[in-house]
Amino acid sequence: MAAADIHEERTPMASDSAATLDSPELDSDGAVESVECREPADFYGPAARDSVGRFCRRFLDENALTATELLHNNRHQNALSNTPTFVAILGQVERVQNRKGALTPLVNEVARLTRERAKDNPPPELTPERYSQTAGILLGKGGLLGRFLVDAALAQHLIAERTFADKAKALLTLAEATEDADALAPIERLLADILSSEVGTASCAQDAAFPTLIDLIVTLAVADRPMPDTAPPVFRRLAALMARAAMPGLTDALIRAFRRDMARPHFFTIASAGDMHGIDAIQREILALSEVSSRLRRSEPGIDGAYLGGAKTEAALQRRTALLVNEDTIPEITKGRNLVQKLRVLFLLQKMPLSPSAARAVNAYLKGFFDARDFPGRILDCWKERGEKLKGLAEVQAMVAASAFPAEDRDWLCTQVDDIQSSFLRTQRILLPLTHTAKEDPHPDIVLDLVRLAGEGAFCKGKSRMAVARALYRQTHRPRFVRGFLLSAPSSKERLARVEWLRKSLAGVGVPFVDLPSRRVLVVDDEEGPRNFVASVLRDLGVAQIDTAADGQEALDRLLGQQGGDCDLVICDWMMPRRNGLEVLKRVRAVRPDLPFLMVTALATLDAVKQALAHQVSAYIAKPFTPDQLEEKIFLVLAQSGMVE
Repeated sequence: MAAADIHEERTPMASDSAATLDSPELDSDGAVESVECREPADFYGPAARDSVGRFCRRFLDENALTATELLHNNRHQNALSNTPTFVAILGQVERVQNRKGALTPLVNEVARLTRERAKDNPPPELTPERYSQTAGILLGKGGLLGRFLVDAALAQHLIAERTFADKAKALLTLAEATEDADALAPIERLLADILSSEVGTASCAQDAAFPTLIDLIVTLAVADRPMPDTAPPVFRRLAALMARAAMPGLTDALIRAFRRDMARPHFFTIASAGDMHGIDAIQREILALSEVSSRLRRSEPGIDGAYLGGAKTEAALQRRTALLVNEDTIPEITKGRNLVQKLRVLFLLQKMPLSPSAARAVNAYLKGFFDARDFPGRILDCWKERGEKLKGLAEVQAMVAASAFPAEDRDWLCTQVDDIQSSFLRTQRILLPLTHTAKEDPHPDIVLDLVRLAGEGAFCKGKSRMAVARALYRQTHRPRFVRGFLLSAPSSKERLARVEWLRKSLAGVGVPFVDLPSRRVLVVDDEEGPRNFVASVLRDLGVAQIDTAADGQEALDRLLGQQGGDCDLVICDWMMPRRNGLEVLKRVRAVRPDLPFLMVTALATLDAVKQALAHQVSAYIAKPFTPDQLEEKIFLVLAQSGMVE
């Protein structure tokens, strides 16, 4: 065998070029990537193979061939050499690389070596059952020769297939029968060759319409959603293969196919009969572009905001967006919408790949709305119902927080929206029935309305959410509300469902919910009056399981006995006979370090507090205290001690 057969792949040298006879894909700067091949072995490197595919694209597409098949099958090479354009292709490459007369003898040598290799190593028949074993034997020849023989066998396997889709199916049948990464690699290269061709992609996608084709390509490349059942068979099988094995080369080919198809003069939407100026179509086009853009953004550590496929993918999106978004078209894009609808469209635009001038225009247009004096009134007029106004303001603040504005601008605009909602809460007296100044407890339905809004994310971060949180924290634990909403449940299952709903909804404003009816509390005091007072407050809060102890020793007997593990909270007096509260605390902490423990004392001195804190008391309350003060301490202790989910 000739010496060229045993050369390993060399690092190709890139050179500048111009557009070619067969219109190869342009890079981000508008130039065609070209690879100089000095020896036959150089043709089989990845970059050179891509270059062959681009320069010979017309011939390959007309014959449903890939560059890999052309480089590994003498029959295909003879067919190309007999075409009228073959000499023109060689001449053009030589001009691009300034190598007049250098390629013809090199290409002839490639053809000769292909014949010799096929003669010395006839391509074996490939079957799914024996593909891994056969590929392993061929690769065992070593180096470039081993890889050549596998590719030649695959090219021979595909020679009877007449379309790119049929070839992809034949390759997938082999791939589905092996787990061997080395055996999958040549199949991946051929599948990537197929998808690198516009005709190949269209064949596999069964000539799907442009929006469907883009969705298929992005779904396959990003794998952010299941491939639809209605997708063409090749795409469904490709999705299954890529979910099973890493295929970076295939992913790269898909992204190149995406960039290529995005440069075509096709649109995601068309103007309807009633859309005389095409404004609705442009708006829908922008929404479709925005979705595609967000799907292609990568959020892995260190590359947040980058696009799959890098700067070239961003440039492809940017070029398409530039046709739709500029200083003159922005007012038209938002025409016919109310203020919040305009903001939604503009914030979507802001996140899309825009040219610097378009980005400045979008940002300025957005800021103009917020800077206007009538902004509070206009934004509130976008909704009719009180609850819808609250949810709408929270949505606007969320859009601002997730926007592309600088951090300082985001903070200022978020505060502005929060101020509008805070003023609305105040002027509409929405929280007044829930405040300490109210003459009586509000009806549970009033509290539930606000809880429901909290669960729906209706309150802005800042003053508004804090005010709502303070009001709801207190009211959802008031006896009237607990009795009216929780204890009135027709069954324990329904009560648990209500508790879970409350917990999730209140979490929307950062409020913990303590399910007091399910808690078991031990009250320890040597005086009957204070002991009964604490127990009555607990009963009013809905606590159904209340145990009492008349001194510290009795408390320890209960806590350290068989039922002690069921206790959820201890409310213990300090000064008692037999065992005082501090001694009880020390013993409890030795066996239950996480048990909430509220110390009741008339000795609220600094030294006493230090002693209690030194033994991890959860909190303390000084006598005398009101029922409201005790309630707040109970909620605080349970929340801090992990009793609140």
